[in-house]
Formats: sequence, structure tokens, C-alpha cells
Amino acid sequence: MNYLITNHSGSHTIGMARFQNFQSRIYGDYESTSVKNPISDNQFNNLKSICPLTGGGDNNITAMDYMTPYLFDNSFYQLLLKGEGVLNSDQEMYSSVFGIETRELVKKYAADLLAFFKQFSDSMVKMGNITNSESFVTGEVRKNCRFVNT
Repeated sequence: MNYLITNHSGSHTIGMARFQNFQSRIYGDYESTSVKNPISDNQFNNLKSICPLTGGGDNNITAMDYMTPYLFDNSFYQLLLKGEGVLNSDQEMYSSVFGIETRELVKKYAADLLAFFKQFSDSMVKMGNITNSESFVTGEVRKNCRFVNT
């Protein structure tokens, strides 16, 4: 299961995050998890300018992978190694004291692009084979994952 979770988050290598989804991260534990270097400091300051503590900006967005925001690769995992994950849930895969298995997967995928591609592909096939049979609660494919379709 950790493979599915870690690989689902791996799709964040080309994703965007909205202000409300990363505000608690940059004004919470970002400084304590990131490696202290000029690039990390610059990224932290950039995120704070996109997402000011006061004054709104609810629709402001940022790339979850600032290194290669339009390229599907493993740099997202390399950012997690440096503590630069934009979302709390992403960074916790590496930084959490409870994330023993996911931490090892983050290290593996950060170091081995082909391993990430292979596992991501396998995970997408598994997720594509999930069915909504009568034995499960019936549901819907949502237009916006946060809201029930109307």
C-alpha cells in the first residue's frame, strides 16, 4: 500500500498547489525540515511571498516541484530529501518519525528515476483496475474531488 501512496504523491512532480493547501506547511514546520542552504532559503521566501500570512491570496498557486515543474521526473522526491515538500502530506512521507517505509521509498525514487517510473506505471495499472462493484459502497467520479457532484 505504501507504494501506491508514495507513487500517487509522485504525480505531484507536475502538480500545482493552491495557497490554502500549503499555508500551514510554510508557516508550520517548513523551516525545521528543510536543509539550510541558499536554495532552500530562497524557495522558502518565494513560498512566503506567494502565500502571505495575512492579506489574502487564496487563489495563489505554486508548483509542487519548483526544480522541473513541467517535467515528469523524480525531482519531487529529491526536494523531499531536502525538506522542501510544499504540502505537509508529501513532506511527511520522508520527515515523519512514523514514515519508516515511505522514507526508504522516497530515498529510492530520488536516487533511481527508472525505479520511480516502473513503480508509478505499475501503481497506475493497479489503480486503473479498481472497480466499483456492488460489494463496495457505490460512488461517483467527481468533477472536483472536494465536492459531491450536483
